Amino acid sequence: MSYEEITIIALVLLSLCVMILALVLFIIICKSKPVEDEEEEALPVAKLSASSYPLMEIDAATDAFNHRRIIGKGRLGTVYAAVMPKGELVAVKRIHPRLVLNNAGFGFSSILKWLSLADHPTWCPSQVLY
Repeated sequence: MSYEEITIIALVLLSLCVMILALVLFIIICKSKPVEDEEEEALPVAKLSASSYPLMEIDAATDAFNHRRIIGKGRLGTVYAAVMPKGELVAVKRIHPRLVLNNAGFGFSSILKWLSLADHPTWCPSQVLY
C-alpha cells in the first residue's frame, strides 16, 4: 500500500468515528431532555391574587375569631380556620393591630396584595384581606 492509500483509509475511518460519536451524543442528549405532555402546554396557568372580603363576612366565617378556630400563632398574628359563605375552607391571618397601625403610612393592604402575587415554593398566596 502506498502512503496515499493509507492516508485516505485513515481519513475515512476518522470521519466514520466522528459521525458515530456525533450520533451517540445526539441520542444521549435527546434521551436526557424531559418530554413535556401536550396536555400540560394546552392548560393556561392561572395566578391567584388577593381577594377582598368585608370584615363582617370574615368575622362570621371565623365565628367572631373564636379561640377554638385558632390553627396557629406567630410573631405577626394569629391564623384562624374559616368557612366562607360559598363553602370554601380558608385560613385567615389576623395580624396584630399594633403592626398595622405602626405601618399605616406604607399602605398595608397594598403591600399584602403585592406579596400575594409572589411566586415562591414555600409561600402560600394570601386570598383574604380586610
